[in-house]
Amino acid sequence: MKKLIALIAVAVTAVAVAAADPLIVIHGLVNFNALGTSFNDDVYPSDASTFGAFGDNISIGGGVGVNIPFGGYFGVQPGVDVYGNRVGYKYNTGSEDEVVSASYVSLDIPVLFTAKLEKWNFQLGPYLSIPLGDLTWKRDGSGDDFDISSNVIFGLVAGVGYEERLGLGRIVFGARYMLDFMPVEVEFMGTKQEIFTRRGLEIDIGYKVPLTFFGSL
Repeated sequence: MKKLIALIAVAVTAVAVAAADPLIVIHGLVNFNALGTSFNDDVYPSDASTFGAFGDNISIGGGVGVNIPFGGYFGVQPGVDVYGNRVGYKYNTGSEDEVVSASYVSLDIPVLFTAKLEKWNFQLGPYLSIPLGDLTWKRDGSGDDFDISSNVIFGLVAGVGYEERLGLGRIVFGARYMLDFMPVEVEFMGTKQEIFTRRGLEIDIGYKVPLTFFGSL
């Protein structure tokens, strides 16, 4: 895995150097995981609702990418994002409502293909999501940590953004939908247990600045 990440980094750097006018994109992400995340039936009561625990399904992330135009309308944008993932649901125990939540940190490496039409940007591409550390499972205020057995999770993201010039660069407002193709698994009593498959709508706010700007500092 370390070799794969190193190869991706080398390839991105080589293409960026060769590109005519690459842009650095620094952005922050807010992911509403209630809009699509699905839990495994073994850990999800039949009367549970992710919308009932909407606040426990908000993930925060951010990162940096390199937007590499091919000339004209199209380009590619590899990047690296760090997420503080949080998902949860609410269900009734018979006497009261209880919220169950899970959280973990991941390193996501997207490679997005982009198209630009005036001030609008369209994005579509795959990503690798690498869980970092343990998954924390909380129920009724108390929490337990579990080893995540998922090494790499593959996914796809699609989105649209709108940009306006601001200072030396451009500020970008966008929305993206991301979906993992594989569930998050943990080690539980010597076996692998699927917990949930992460999906959700992201609000994306970023700033683009020419790569040449950093060379002039």
